[in-house]
Order: sequence, then structure tokens, then C-alpha cells
Amino acid sequence: MLLYFSNFRCQVSKLMMLLVGLFFLTIFSPGLYAQEEDLFGDSEGDSLLFGDEFDLGGDDFSFETEEESGTESEAVGEDDFFGDFGDEEETEAGLTEEDTTEVDEWGLETDADYESLITRTTDGDLLEEVPDHPLELGKYVKGTIFEDTGFTLSLYSPQVVPDELNTWFSYMDISLTTELPWHFTFEPIELSFSIDISSFNFVNSFPVGGDFKGFSIMPLARAEIYGVELELGLGMYTPTFGAMAGIGYSYQFHSLFFSAGYRWNWAYNIDPIGSSWWLEPRFTTGIKFW
Repeated sequence: MLLYFSNFRCQVSKLMMLLVGLFFLTIFSPGLYAQEEDLFGDSEGDSLLFGDEFDLGGDDFSFETEEESGTESEAVGEDDFFGDFGDEEETEAGLTEEDTTEVDEWGLETDADYESLITRTTDGDLLEEVPDHPLELGKYVKGTIFEDTGFTLSLYSPQVVPDELNTWFSYMDISLTTELPWHFTFEPIELSFSIDISSFNFVNSFPVGGDFKGFSIMPLARAEIYGVELELGLGMYTPTFGAMAGIGYSYQFHSLFFSAGYRWNWAYNIDPIGSSWWLEPRFTTGIKFW
């Protein structure tokens, strides 16, 4: 019991000495608790802890206040090491405009979502137009014997005939036309040439019988203006010769076209009635490789 009170009294003595030391330290050192400056500094003063700048290992990682950074930027002014970025951007834009002498434009058609690549100069002059639609078939035959040609298939049957052919029956006929690679444009007229091979078939039922059938071979000249076609030809209605003329309207979708119209035919000698003519409606479809 006595040992216990001795240890307790020793601990109390140590505590009293510690409190007395702290009391005297507080009285004789008041400046330690009168500090008005912030350890981390503020926007108007320097930091006690980090000094004027917080350096993380180089000048590039300094924390500066807004006033200091603004002052340094004004001081640098025209002597900026990296130059004036605005002037450089304007210079680069000017060089880009000067170097771009050819500009690629894509003309998109509204009815078919395909494009045509058109190369123009900065003045707007057309240099080259390259069709980019899968139905622009001319690009597939470029450099071959079919370049700038075309083919046409027609169906027709005589509808109007003169009196001498009233007793002659007629049938459905076909024709195949080959477009020649000669095309001339006189705005707004387009002139082209072709070779037409057509069938014809008449059978006389009264009074003496007979027939007039075979093939016609006819060079044709065709003029087209705003979709309206006019054609004229002169050739053979085997075994005689004759002529034909036609009018129609054509609708073209890229390299494909469709037309409908009338063609007038005249043959010099139909045995046994002599010369005669007939008028037939025609429905035509074809391909143009130009």
C-alpha cells in the first residue's frame, strides 16, 4: 500500500512540473500566438510556408497569382518567345487558300442519292466530270469499241394504213438500233446518228393474197431537244427501198432511257400494190454509253 502511494505521488509531481513549465512558456513567449499571416498565403501576400512561388522542380510548375501573371504577360508584350498565334493562323489560312487551286465538289442528285465527282478550279471553270453512279455505264466501256455508242430495242405494230393496205394483216414487230459514236451538241439540240434494223410483216387476205415481209436497214439521223426526239432515215425495205420519219418523247435516267412515239414508214414497191405507207406507235428502251 505504501509503494502504491509513492508511485502516485511521483506521477503527480511530474504532472505539476509539466504544467508549470507550460505556464511560464506561455507568459514569456506571447508572439507564438499572435501570428496574423496565413501559412499558405493569400492573393495579396506571400506564403509563409512556400515562399514567393511554389516550385515543383522547375520554372514551368510555379503557382502564381493572377496579378503576377498579368503583369508578366504585359511586360513580355511583343517579345513573346512563341510569337503572335493570331498572325500565324491568318498566315496559314492564306497559304491554304493559295495552294488550293483545284477544289473537289460533289453534286448530289435529289432524286437518286448518288454523286458525281466534279473537279473545278478556284475560278469555277469545269475541268473534268467523272460519273460516280452505278448506272453511268459509260465508264465501264471507256477505251473499248463501245465507247460513245448505245443500243436500242423497240416494239411496234402498224396502226394507221391507207386504203390499199386495209386488207393486209400486220403483226407485232421489233427493231434493234445501234448508236454510232458521232454526237454533236448545238445547245440545246443534241444531234446523233444510228443504224436501225427493223422487221415488218404484212399478209394480204383479199382479193389475190400475197405478203410483204422482211427487214429494213436504215441509217438514221436523230435530233433531241428537251426530251423531244425527231428522226429521219433513208434505206432499204428488202427487197425495195424506202424512208422513215418519227417523233417521240424520251426520258433518260443516267445511261438508261425510255421513249414512246410514232414512226412513219414509206416503201417504194409493195407487190402487187406499188408504193405505200403506214404509221406505227413505238415503245423503246435503250442504253447510251455517253
